[in-house]
Amino acid sequence: MLHTATGNITEMPIHLIAPRSLVSKEMREAKQNHQGMAFWLTGLSGAGKSTLAHAAEAVLFQKNYHVAVLDGDVIRSGLCSDLGFSLDERRENNRRIAELAKIFVRSGMICLCAFISPGAAFRREARRLVGEDFFREVYIACSLEECERRDVKGFYKKARQGELENYTGISSGYEAPQSPDCIINTEVSSAVECSTRLVRFIESSAKIAEMSRMRMLHRRAREGVAARPVENACGASYFL
Repeated sequence: MLHTATGNITEMPIHLIAPRSLVSKEMREAKQNHQGMAFWLTGLSGAGKSTLAHAAEAVLFQKNYHVAVLDGDVIRSGLCSDLGFSLDERRENNRRIAELAKIFVRSGMICLCAFISPGAAFRREARRLVGEDFFREVYIACSLEECERRDVKGFYKKARQGELENYTGISSGYEAPQSPDCIINTEVSSAVECSTRLVRFIESSAKIAEMSRMRMLHRRAREGVAARPVENACGASYFL
């Protein structure tokens, strides 16, 4: 299938055949010592998605993780510069991002996706495209009132004055996640606390946590140290 800029679907030409890479996802992950995954940061404009994504990226990079950020404004200025903000165009914007994230994930990278993604259906589709095992939804929670107070880009004011159409939270709805994999509330915690929690969640997720945990257990076993229970950023218990 092919998707047009407005989200319409057409049949894919039969002569398109994807080549098979000689370097598998598993081979990349074994070399990099972590699994490729997408962490989908969703929330209102001004909630802190991009700020936290880039803060986490810097920390993870220093820890030798292979990590990259996909940011909404950057994507809109390039890959999706042909799209507006109608429902269909937002859906197509979301689909393109998910397809791009899937490529990063298959290359064994940690992909931090910072996008409003206003519709629950959009996020479900992103999870389906990337793959359930490699996708984590992170809700960057912040009230509309606080986001408007921050108004980092000045867009809320313009939306209230009618200068911007289809602006999420004002003239367009936002469906907050009902059961995200992690919730980080930037209204009640500092930027440092929030970024630390995000990094902890990333490191404790899926095979990333398992690989780190096994290395820690092996080292502690050699040192004669007993395993101890700990919790990840979202309260899930595991042993170190």
